[in-house]
Amino acid sequence: MNIQTVTELYIAFRDSLKYRDSSDKKSRIKHTIREFAKFVGVSKETELITEEDCTSFLNRRNTTVTTAWKKDHCAIKKLFEWACLRGYTPINPVPKQLPVFPDAHPAYIYSNDELKRLFDASLTYMKAESLVTDPRCIRFILMTTYAMGLRISETLALRFKHIDRKQQIIHIEDSKFFKSRYVTYNHQVAKLINEVFEWRKSDSYPMEPDNYVFVSKQGKPVNFVTLHCIFAKIRKKANLYFPELKRHQPRIHDLRHSFATNVLKSWYKEGKDVQSLLPKLSIYLGHSNVSHTSVYLSMIPEILEKANELFYIYKNQDNENATDNKD
Repeated sequence: MNIQTVTELYIAFRDSLKYRDSSDKKSRIKHTIREFAKFVGVSKETELITEEDCTSFLNRRNTTVTTAWKKDHCAIKKLFEWACLRGYTPINPVPKQLPVFPDAHPAYIYSNDELKRLFDASLTYMKAESLVTDPRCIRFILMTTYAMGLRISETLALRFKHIDRKQQIIHIEDSKFFKSRYVTYNHQVAKLINEVFEWRKSDSYPMEPDNYVFVSKQGKPVNFVTLHCIFAKIRKKANLYFPELKRHQPRIHDLRHSFATNVLKSWYKEGKDVQSLLPKLSIYLGHSNVSHTSVYLSMIPEILEKANELFYIYKNQDNENATDNKD
């Protein structure tokens, strides 16, 4: 049986079991294994696919091991595990010995000026009008992701039933780790949400409770993979490509990081006890552990400086006490 047939059977199998994956993960897996089938040749017999074929596919962008590389590896490995169990191929040709992974992608914190440039560029990045993508939709996606500190998968999964404009609450349903939560928003974000609703009304898109909020001109949910390709163009248009960062360029996910650090900065400037408020921010962001949220403290120079001052005072007090004890 050829790889294209096996791929489509596997996709149908996954769909029938209704895996509790996020919509962007489902989309990414389908995109990856279909791309793999095209890469090796859709008519190629599955049992003839070699480890070299798989390695060439994994290294098609470059030989650097990235998060995308790991996700691609996992997707095709699962495909062949399924195919082996059903006798479509005698062996799993996907490499078992994995290369050493480099350090994780560091967070990039956007300045207010950079955020403005990103949002402005989202309306002007296209050279010609698209029959599919609406720049206003892309802009609303980016602005909502930043303004509420959401994961991009959470933004794209929003349906009208999740938004309570009277109470100014959004229900994030079955997000990472299959956790759901409610997040509140202020009057500034309320204005943005109202703009989104007006955009949908002006273009006569259906707005039933189960309809997705962010859709293409064809009324389909915005695709995760497509959005990332669009963001690369927007980033370039906004002059936010930095050669010295190499593959660690600013990402959509960094909008969430920027939100979190800005919240902590505002608390610090207001004289609030940032450390005691950290668990609240952790719950809001949907982190599984507050330690994941505390990482943001190290990204804020003002807070680090304050921590150093407190440590210096504490250290001096210890030294003074030690001297007094000797006397």
